Amino acid sequence: MQEKLKTELKHMESLDVIERVTEPSEWVNSMVIVEKPNRVRICLDPRDLNKAIMREHHPMKTVDDVAHQLSGAKVFSTLDASSGFWGIVLDSESSKLTTFNTPFGRYRYKRMPFGVSSAPEVFQRKMSQIFEGIEGCDVIMDDILVWGKTIDEHNDRLHKVLEAVKRANIKLNRIKCKFQMPEVKYMGHIIGKDGLKTAEDRVKSIADFPKPKNVKELQRFFGMVNYVGRFIKNLTALTEPLRQLLEKNTAWHWEDRQQESFDKLKKALTEAPVLRYFNPKEEVTISVDASSEGLGACLLQKGQPVAYASRALNKSERNYAQIEKELLAIVFACKKFHQYLYGQRVDVETDHKPLESLFRKRIMTAPPRIQRMMLKVQNYELVVQYKPGKELYIADTLSRTKSGEVPDDYDRFAIHGISSSYLPITDEKLSEVAKQSRNDEEMSLLRNVIFNGWPKTSSECHYLIKDYWNFREELSVYNGIVTKGQRLVIPSSMREDILYYLHLGHAGIEKCRMRAREVVYWPGINADIEQKVMSCSTCNRYKNKQCKEPLIPHSVPLRPWQKVGIDLFELDKISYVVIVDYYSKFFEINELKSTTSKAIITKLRIQFARHGIPEELISDNAPNLTSAEFNTFCKDYGIKHTTSSPHYPQSNGMAERTVQTVKNILKKCKETNSDPNLAFLEYRNTPIEGIGSPSQLLFGRRTRSVIPTHGELLNPNNKSTRNVRRSLKSKQRRTKQQYDKNARPLTELKPGDVVNIQTQEEPWKKGVVLDKRSEPRSYTVESEGVKYRRNRRDLRQVPELCERDDNHVDDEIQHRNEPSSAPDNNSSDNAYRTQSGRAVHLPEKFKDFQMYK
Repeated sequence: MQEKLKTELKHMESLDVIERVTEPSEWVNSMVIVEKPNRVRICLDPRDLNKAIMREHHPMKTVDDVAHQLSGAKVFSTLDASSGFWGIVLDSESSKLTTFNTPFGRYRYKRMPFGVSSAPEVFQRKMSQIFEGIEGCDVIMDDILVWGKTIDEHNDRLHKVLEAVKRANIKLNRIKCKFQMPEVKYMGHIIGKDGLKTAEDRVKSIADFPKPKNVKELQRFFGMVNYVGRFIKNLTALTEPLRQLLEKNTAWHWEDRQQESFDKLKKALTEAPVLRYFNPKEEVTISVDASSEGLGACLLQKGQPVAYASRALNKSERNYAQIEKELLAIVFACKKFHQYLYGQRVDVETDHKPLESLFRKRIMTAPPRIQRMMLKVQNYELVVQYKPGKELYIADTLSRTKSGEVPDDYDRFAIHGISSSYLPITDEKLSEVAKQSRNDEEMSLLRNVIFNGWPKTSSECHYLIKDYWNFREELSVYNGIVTKGQRLVIPSSMREDILYYLHLGHAGIEKCRMRAREVVYWPGINADIEQKVMSCSTCNRYKNKQCKEPLIPHSVPLRPWQKVGIDLFELDKISYVVIVDYYSKFFEINELKSTTSKAIITKLRIQFARHGIPEELISDNAPNLTSAEFNTFCKDYGIKHTTSSPHYPQSNGMAERTVQTVKNILKKCKETNSDPNLAFLEYRNTPIEGIGSPSQLLFGRRTRSVIPTHGELLNPNNKSTRNVRRSLKSKQRRTKQQYDKNARPLTELKPGDVVNIQTQEEPWKKGVVLDKRSEPRSYTVESEGVKYRRNRRDLRQVPELCERDDNHVDDEIQHRNEPSSAPDNNSSDNAYRTQSGRAVHLPEKFKDFQMYK
């Protein structure tokens, strides 16, 4: 072996690939020897070096990147660059990094070695640059392909390629080069005038593959099949029984179903069709289908297949409504065939008719999951056309397969379902909605047609769900709860309860309807709201009968809380101060113990600390709002204080009107014995026509209330808020990484453990753990008859040898201070007993020590 190694080193030296190193070097790599007939091959093992290399980014081509250029080609040639990496010269600094040890001394590469992590990208970039601009030529690593529609065109291109090879001093492997062929083998495929097909040696290797005996062998088989999967129609359906064996925690069991799938897969490959080359000048069609277990897609031109694609659904995707699965099939096809579809019109064939109308409607009317999927295909010009299943090029084979999982590494193109908890209401309320929906006949019928598909006409629908027909594409199901877009569809048993909450702020008919349009729905909800408001005795009793007077217009503020108005009022012998934002109409109310300037200023300071200091404050001319003390406060805070005209108090009409609103809410809540704070919350969440609710305008989001609300509606809806949130998360991660450098987890305590507890009275005192609380790292500990709640960090576990009765500690200390007696050689296990009689056995590590009593 050493002679062969020595010969190869001399050969590489003669080729100017390596050179000897005599000076000290910072990097030294290991050498790997691969034995070949009559010679050896020398490679690097640069694992440590690769960790330090910053890889450059250059796209690595595939056969798909080349095949779409071959439409009309009839003559082909392939060239193979011999020892391609050695054609790239390293600079001096890079060369030093490739130094490696041999039994005959150190060497370093002068040309690109195999094994360096960045080598493939560098080599591909160099090769692409060499042949850049030559038509009818493409290169994948060291494999060069030349094609032409005629022999003359091909030869002209081949001549240019060979000239480029000569200029770049590339050496070709004469044995592997093929010229002027009607078809050639290229990257494991046969490329010919009729299209693309699988290379015979790959077909043979799969056809001769023995029956797998374990998961590892099956994974190797899948790796071979996946490479040629584009030729196999409904690959997912064929492989489903085999994929079941790749599930976690599944025992290996090769049965008749697996053997049948194994044989069918081999047969399908041997009968695989020739895929035509993609022609960018011809119309493109994708045929898609979805079943309860998988997705299938086919790229077509003039009715002939260009490529197949399929995959299984994961667990969450199997729970999708049928329309969601069918749309997911379109998303999958667009992502899989992106390079063929992007930038041109694409006809989509589907056997799910509701998809036609779905693509004609506005995205925002759809349920959240459908919205997300439709946004994924917005960059494509899709025209969805309905075709019955029997006419689809992709037949419904998938529908006949049984359930199967998607292995983590099986299909890199899998689009995973979105599992977001988007109903942020209490678990009790959510459970109640789900429970009532399960027991409601109307909701049960609705869920059934959403999952299994609607009838062809509305006349075939059950009479209970006919009212949902016109917007059936907008309906979805989340954990048993039907949603219409982002609104919850409320079962009949809960509608009266929801009406109560919608009218909790005692708003008018239109205000309640606007609130309902955001969060909940059921057929006839508008009429029900009108009936609820009209029949409200409290509203009728306290309805404002005064006519509204014209207001002196103010300039519209540029931002929230730039201009505010304040006013005072008294109700039931209690004084209040109201502050309202002129931009968002958001108000704050505070109870006053007195109406002095000092008391008002105290409340204003609290609100300004929360919302910020306004630039302008508008008030009436009340003495407590125009006093020297109040003016000094405004001056110190940099606030422009504007008072209303003595003869026209409506110039502060915003505050005046808000006072009326607040008074009415307080009166009505007192009458109905309801919580005014919840009423204020609902009022602030009620949209102002055309511009959103006060909460949205002030905070950039809706605030959560007792009404079940879709989570998407509670998210911040401005870009800056999202950026801030992203920055906060990033900072949080950095802070945790820095903090964790000097942190370590403490062992979990159990009831009965003896600990030292840190208290205010003493640094540490002994106690016993009673239980672990539900809060993280929190325990209840008893010490001297007193119970404490402490964090784990304030509890120090007492070692086992120290868990002795405190009454004997002093005696033992005194005993140890006495002169020790001779060792008891009769003690076989080095155990001793405390005065309480408990035997103490020393740890195993002290077994070779003689202990004294």
